[in-house]
Amino acid sequence: MKQGGSTLLVGEGNFSFAAALCDRVDRNCWIIATCYESEKEIKKHENAVENIAHLLERGAEVYFQVDCTNLQECPCLKSRLLDRIIFNFPHCGRKAGVKKNRELLAKFFLSCAGILTAKGDVHVTLCRGQGGTAADQPTREWHNSWQVVAMAARAGFILSKVQPFDCTHHYGYTSTGYRSQDKPFHVDRALTHVFTRSLPFSEIKPVVMETVTGSERRSFHIPEELVEKINRNFLQKGSNHPVNIINELLRKQIAGTANVQELEDNFPLLPKQCLQTDDTCVELGVCQAELYWVSCSNCQEDKSRSTECAHVTEPQCCDVCMPTPDPRFGNQTGQNVDCCIMRRAGVPDVSEDCRRYCLRPTLTGYVYHILQRPDFTTGVIYVLSGTVFRKCPITPQTMPVFHEMVLVGAFSDKKSPDFLNIFMCSVESAISFLIKSASSTTTSVDKSLGSITFKEEVSGKSWKICFRDVEHPDFADLTVAKLVCIPYNQSNSELNICVASINLDLLSMALYHINDWRMLWTFDERFLNQISASELKPFCGFSLYPPSYLHDVSFWVDGDGKLDELELHAVVRRVSRDSVKELKLIDTFWHAESKRMSYCYRLTYQSCDKALSYQQALEMQLHLRDELQKRFQVTLR
Repeated sequence: MKQGGSTLLVGEGNFSFAAALCDRVDRNCWIIATCYESEKEIKKHENAVENIAHLLERGAEVYFQVDCTNLQECPCLKSRLLDRIIFNFPHCGRKAGVKKNRELLAKFFLSCAGILTAKGDVHVTLCRGQGGTAADQPTREWHNSWQVVAMAARAGFILSKVQPFDCTHHYGYTSTGYRSQDKPFHVDRALTHVFTRSLPFSEIKPVVMETVTGSERRSFHIPEELVEKINRNFLQKGSNHPVNIINELLRKQIAGTANVQELEDNFPLLPKQCLQTDDTCVELGVCQAELYWVSCSNCQEDKSRSTECAHVTEPQCCDVCMPTPDPRFGNQTGQNVDCCIMRRAGVPDVSEDCRRYCLRPTLTGYVYHILQRPDFTTGVIYVLSGTVFRKCPITPQTMPVFHEMVLVGAFSDKKSPDFLNIFMCSVESAISFLIKSASSTTTSVDKSLGSITFKEEVSGKSWKICFRDVEHPDFADLTVAKLVCIPYNQSNSELNICVASINLDLLSMALYHINDWRMLWTFDERFLNQISASELKPFCGFSLYPPSYLHDVSFWVDGDGKLDELELHAVVRRVSRDSVKELKLIDTFWHAESKRMSYCYRLTYQSCDKALSYQQALEMQLHLRDELQKRFQVTLR
């Protein structure tokens, strides 16, 4: 337990724990010991009088008839903020069931929220199995436990530490209160749960960004699920973020084995026609469905409008002239219809303007620009790092936004026949160095990271770079990079181009043992406080055993029954604020008579860094049902 500060103890029985604690802490620790019973009743407990006298002699405060579910209204606690609140073995009394004791915990945590300092903690000690977390051995079934993490989440608290409760560390402590009697109870294998505040779910407001495309300055709306991922500057000089540490270490290692030229990321987030068709644009595994298309407008036009961003739900992209009336739009022949409305109804875009711009899905789209640099030199590896965006399924290891490092080099088979081998070896040795560095700071089990392997694709001269023999289940056979070698198809050119794309976020997760990509984007300072550039130590989560909630949603899709799967995942991310850990299709069937397809999805709500309550997850689920109807024109079941 931390020394100093103020400590409040609630629900004391015979005050033996408070007296023992008083002897263990230094004189700078201000202790307030309270109980629910009256002074007359509490003094009937064995040794209670002596313990109270000892507390008062040591300068502690003692109060009776303090309701732990209404601490803010207690006269002795008004206008006070405390650093620590301790509740040992809470119980409603007599033969109260788990539901009543859960409610006691929930009300207690809500009461704590009003008198605890911002960085204070709450200690709750429970008997074996009561907590319902995996720390309890054996673990009770969730419905038969007190669900302590879920009750704490209702007040915005997360479980940050679990430790055994050892009576020998509290000399003189004796348990009392078994079934509301002056009798002891078993405390063997009891656990103390330490809770801290989590950051709240902040309101997401529409964000408009500006970019230069050609000679025009244009503005565009950031997709809502990406708003908190824009302009985080993880790769800026001096950043202590894991992604930047890995980025700089990779550059340093590659520069040690090859001639390297580092490039600044001055390329736009919004390239026009980002999927080029020429052979010099090396799009490594990016398909149309993964693109984040955005609506653009001229900045001068935006400034002339009086609409405030906060009131914009979806910007108008462009109007499309409909050749025939359509009852879905209520239009007449030749009347213009906003293409955003058309997309909601499942009508393909017929305007080129509304699909010209997308958030860049990869930096490999700028290979041609790098090759056209006036100072471009063959035999040199050019290094570029930046943020990219792709729609993807919801899993802990797939991310809609990540940091990509691209390596580009050109060579002639006649003049530099060994360049491809040097290029591949530079990438392999750099990643292997990081794996070795991470393994040297971990246990023997984690040293199974071992080495990496190049897996050649069927097409030839294209490789996936994967970890080999990784025992961690989240990172088994993890592909962290891709490498291709293609001819430079320009007139009279004998050059070949080598391009490697490294997912810095995935590599960082594997090396720091971060099992959920969302943690890389947390605003909680406890994440970066653990990260060190000098050694790659495994990250220890500050939210332990977060509660999870399962919800299903079923709906009918008319017509051909096809559904844009990645767009569905994007909508779920947006509505849930990245609180859905997994979205799984569990059932489909075709209804021949109505010619409709039915889909049933199961959503697992679980936050890796914030307190997520059942009520919050339920509200998100209800909101999602509404959004699915609006976005996909489905019929809910």
